[in-house]
Amino acid sequence: MMTRSLLAAGLAATFATGASAQAYVEVFSEAEANNGTLAAPLLDTVATSADFKTAYSLQREPSGAVLGQSLTAFDGTSFTTIADIPDFAVEVLGTPGMAVVGNSIRLMDALGNTVTEIDLGTGAVTEVVSTADFTAALGAANNTAFYEVAADGTIYGVESSTDVLYTVSPANVVSTEIGAVDFATVGTSIGGIGIDGDTVLIGSNSNDELYAWDTVADSFSVVLTTAEIEAVTDDIDGRAGFGDILLGDDGLVYFYENDSDYLLSYDPANPVGTLAVVLTEAQFAAGPGSDTINQLSWFDDPTYGPGIAWTDGSLGYYTIPEPTTMALLGLGGLVAARRRRA
Repeated sequence: MMTRSLLAAGLAATFATGASAQAYVEVFSEAEANNGTLAAPLLDTVATSADFKTAYSLQREPSGAVLGQSLTAFDGTSFTTIADIPDFAVEVLGTPGMAVVGNSIRLMDALGNTVTEIDLGTGAVTEVVSTADFTAALGAANNTAFYEVAADGTIYGVESSTDVLYTVSPANVVSTEIGAVDFATVGTSIGGIGIDGDTVLIGSNSNDELYAWDTVADSFSVVLTTAEIEAVTDDIDGRAGFGDILLGDDGLVYFYENDSDYLLSYDPANPVGTLAVVLTEAQFAAGPGSDTINQLSWFDDPTYGPGIAWTDGSLGYYTIPEPTTMALLGLGGLVAARRRRA
């Protein structure tokens, strides 16, 4: 077990956007999440527990190597290795969608086209949906790394050979949610998927728009257009791109817009009217991480408070402190950042 110091000094980035100030800080680094297990870890996947107080990190070996894996748990103070898997085929690329469901981690192997569960109590790794299961249900198994796991364990993902959006039920039954004809509405290049109740949010990099699929009515609607997104960003080129999409515990939808490299949010009751900048590209670049976001999650840090959190470019796991926490920790607008030590 590795314990981090909560008092060691460092400097987090503090930024001004209009009249408000935003800061983001490193919760833990890639090396700390690895907990000493892998020689060359890459971190792009973190999922949090139902109470948001534990962060589970999946590390992987670089592409081309034997894909060793390590799953660790961070409780706000220390790291515990849940599973040390020396030859596991999972390599979640791009925007992962791993989630905690019950007492297991549930995730897609985008290389092996399978669904895997990792028992958080025993560390046992079980393949629950095979490549053959996908092929039998969809006619192909070329699953992308863009998928999302709902709270009940339902997985929504894209099969790129037949261009459909499929579901994997909690009972591990694969079926088509959006057929090729309907799915053509959003194009073939998908950059992110999110879940908001009965609505599946889909970021289209083909059409540069954010869509909502109503799973009850079986119909699409446009949530945000390119022009509406560009109205709040500084990258005005007629394009919008999408990374991960997350409904936060505060009721807002957060998404990474990767044409401008902005983190944005909106209230689902009024997406256009409430669309706002959380962090700009310049703010990302000035901070402890980078402007390349992988998986978004919601994390209740014991020092920084609850809020949006993310992995970025395999460097670490980051969050934005609550304003009251910033005031307590900061002097002259500066926030003291923690550095963890073994």
